[in-house]
Amino acid sequence: MIRNTYGCGRIVVGLALLLALNSAAVAAPSAKMIREVVDYYYNGQAKGPILAEAKLCKSVKNYECTETIDSANVKKGETINVWMRFFVPKGANYDDIFVEYKYDGIPRRLTPHAIESSIRYRLVDKSKVDKAGNWTITVKKGITKLKEFKISVAK
Repeated sequence: MIRNTYGCGRIVVGLALLLALNSAAVAAPSAKMIREVVDYYYNGQAKGPILAEAKLCKSVKNYECTETIDSANVKKGETINVWMRFFVPKGANYDDIFVEYKYDGIPRRLTPHAIESSIRYRLVDKSKVDKAGNWTITVKKGITKLKEFKISVAK
């Protein structure tokens, strides 16, 4: 009976340590950082949206990337999902977000997107890569590059 209590105690202590380490790893933002983000949300309309994150994904479910793509291991005919998350100032709408696909430097497709006010506006652009070789996928706001991916498509 004493052994079981000791074993349970070790498990509880171990879980408590894991929780403590996990909460310590995610530090709260400073008050200054919070003020800057809130100010940008309410007053940053003229500065535009911020691309907070972008990934190449094999699959997307409920606007979340469920499986990423290895950019060095893409097969001809494979569908690529360009998953993006934007921080868009309050009251703002932008219709100049583009995803550009180039094959060996030659534009093959340009897809326009519109985004609107949100702290977490998620967007997915789907396309098949139909040729083996080097591809570049670029996320842009107007002519400004926000993110670029280079992939190699095998036969």
